[in-house]
Amino acid sequence: MQWQDNPPVSPTYVIMVLVVIPVALFAVITLLVCLPSMMHKSESYQPGRPWRNEPEWFGGPRGGVQAVDRAEQPLSVGGPSEEPRERGGASGQW
Repeated sequence: MQWQDNPPVSPTYVIMVLVVIPVALFAVITLLVCLPSMMHKSESYQPGRPWRNEPEWFGGPRGGVQAVDRAEQPLSVGGPSEEPRERGGASGQW
């Protein structure tokens, strides 16, 4: 049993499959990603202008800046008021 000879492929077909189709897909995906931001251009923040919305604090308390004063602060974990330990630790007492 022998392998069959493949029919010749034209260079135009190779360029179409390896270049034109990937570039077209890249262009369509890029357009779909950028289209929403191009549609709402007038509502975006412009550098140098004052911020007109509510302040944002990513990772802060859910109640915003006002909740910081009401939040219970954690106690420190160790310090000078704690009794010295018998072994180990950063002090090097063994």
